[in-house]
Amino acid sequence: MTLLDATIALLLTAQIHCSDKAIKATAKRCAQRLPRSKRDLMFSIIDSAEPLKLVRYIAENLD
Repeated sequence: MTLLDATIALLLTAQIHCSDKAIKATAKRCAQRLPRSKRDLMFSIIDSAEPLKLVRYIAENLD
């Protein structure tokens, strides 16, 4: 899995489920599959108080 795959999974989860719990669960699953050097974003989402807002912010600021 690449960081792009994980980001797409998070964006889909936000669009389909719209819940913090679902986004945290997806981030945990993705973090397990990513290389250690790419896990920072997933851990930031897991530790966030409002992961849905964070994922929406990331979606708005994609290049």
